[in-house]
Amino acid sequence: MSVRVVDKIRELLQTGFFHVFGGSVINKVISFLSSVVLVKLLSKAEYGVFTYSWNIYSILLVFNGMGIETGVLQLASENGADGNYVEQVNRFGTRFGLTFDVLITIALFVIGRFVHLKIQGGGELLCILCLLPEVQLLYNLTLNNLRALKKNREYAVLSLTNTTLLFLFSVISALVFREKGLVAGYYISGIISCCVGFYCFGVRLIGKSRLHKEDVSSLLRISFISMLNNGLSQMMYLLDVFVLGMVDPQETLLASYKVSTTIPAALSFIPTSLVIYIYPYFAEHKDDKEWCRRKYKHLVTAFGGLNAIISAFLCLGAPLIVRTLYGSEYLDAIPVFRILSINYFFSGTFRVISGNLLVSQRKLKFNLFVAIVSSAINVIADYYFIQWWGSIGAALATVVVVLVSSILSTSYLIFTFRKGQVGLAEFDGDK
Repeated sequence: MSVRVVDKIRELLQTGFFHVFGGSVINKVISFLSSVVLVKLLSKAEYGVFTYSWNIYSILLVFNGMGIETGVLQLASENGADGNYVEQVNRFGTRFGLTFDVLITIALFVIGRFVHLKIQGGGELLCILCLLPEVQLLYNLTLNNLRALKKNREYAVLSLTNTTLLFLFSVISALVFREKGLVAGYYISGIISCCVGFYCFGVRLIGKSRLHKEDVSSLLRISFISMLNNGLSQMMYLLDVFVLGMVDPQETLLASYKVSTTIPAALSFIPTSLVIYIYPYFAEHKDDKEWCRRKYKHLVTAFGGLNAIISAFLCLGAPLIVRTLYGSEYLDAIPVFRILSINYFFSGTFRVISGNLLVSQRKLKFNLFVAIVSSAINVIADYYFIQWWGSIGAALATVVVVLVSSILSTSYLIFTFRKGQVGLAEFDGDK
């Protein structure tokens, strides 16, 4: 092994990459085992009811804290050497985010209590879920605090703690309370994880904030635009289940579609782990375009090859994987599983990485442009494809949107690294 390779491995070890990636691998293994156990533990109808309610909850959750998590992470990463500044940003973000989440709580309760939903039992679950946004916001802000300070070991430990607790309490609660028990698992794991962050890692989110007005303005602007970006992007996946539930409201159909998305979605930990690690560095070097361009080229080359192998393996092994993990009653999920496995290559290699790195470069308005275009295509594709081809149409719509957003984001990110501020200035979020 060459000295250069050894030095690179040593550098990654010292900066916490293996903590983040290794922790993410363990997290996803636990999450995957949890999904397999819960699918077998609950009936197909019960799992379908949970999928339906959780999807509605997730649609509202895209507005969680008005995107304050992303704004806090960006400002804190840019000023990670100033611990006091990071603390002030976190405190303001926490207070603002929790205040905003009161609106989400009210909306969830009203929908669950007064709106007639297509699938019976969905409204009751939404009422139970109505306070979970606040818990998830506190947990995510705790993780972002550790990310911004590059405390990757602590980040990995806390994330693993949360995943393990979620698995244990979801399974235990589901044995007694069925689909309602899954919700209880999220509450218990989130609350305990926030306490671990506070008492063990010293993350202080509550308190007075002395943030300057210009910093507050910058924080809210980044957060709001990021909320729109992330929200529109997440809608791409959430709209599939929502439209399926409207066109063909069968619990078993939704359960099969959910199963088909589980493994491709779980594999997103690979590009996500990479982004978690590299984001603070790219934000810190956002003015050094040559450094960013060189590092990005290496990342795409390496991860492109890895993701191609993963996608090919999933497509070829789809029948065996589905039958072994979920049982013969879910074999109808195989075609969608294969389509989404191919989709993973494009999403994991281009869309996830380039989209997040554009935020690190403060190209927020261009990300918003991509999100709007992608959402419009997604709505049109879902409307027609699902009517024509059912769940397969929903998967194909996802592939179309991922391809469009990948091309746009990756092209503009490369342009940004090469040309800096030249051209297309109207899309730059720092103007």
